[in-house]
Amino acid sequence: MAKKSYVGCCGSCKNCDLTDSYTALYTTTFKCTRYNRSVRADEDACSKFEPDRKRTNDLIEKYDR
Repeated sequence: MAKKSYVGCCGSCKNCDLTDSYTALYTTTFKCTRYNRSVRADEDACSKFEPDRKRTNDLIEKYDR
């Protein structure tokens, strides 16, 4: 299975709280602190995307179940 790439996705945005998540129907969603809504880590980022330079694909994948 190929690894996912989270580059340019919500999971690599500093507004995505990877510690605030829930899983339903095999999909994990995280809280976007900027818009107070749920997003998927691999969802295309919005126009307010702010990359978190400290986040790696491996770190995001750890939280994305």
